[in-house]
Amino acid sequence: MGAFCVFGISRGVCKAAASKKTPFGEGEGADRRNYSPAEWGGKRDALAEKMFKDATRRVKVSPELDTPQFCADWLAISPGEVREAVIMVRGPKVDKSGSVVKRGGAVVETWLEYAAECARRNIPVAV
Repeated sequence: MGAFCVFGISRGVCKAAASKKTPFGEGEGADRRNYSPAEWGGKRDALAEKMFKDATRRVKVSPELDTPQFCADWLAISPGEVREAVIMVRGPKVDKSGSVVKRGGAVVETWLEYAAECARRNIPVAV
């Protein structure tokens, strides 16, 4: 299991969401007209680009990787496909007072920003 991943806004994620939101035709009843595959693809791509440009919420876009350098390499493979990319590291979840959250005696883990965690622990960022 990897301890690092990339969060960001991805064209692929936006395209998948646009595929679900794009209607297959227009009109109702007898006036209904279905789009051709090329026409539907154009509408989907236009919606995906709009979603990519306007999105603000980052989601996990990479598989779990073993080192932050692998995350940087993953991003370098296809530049322009991920916007606002942030390398995240798995770590303990803390509440507002700074104490570690536990459930059933076990520490709850979450994704934390890698650079912020390095700064908090006073260690150099490896990427």
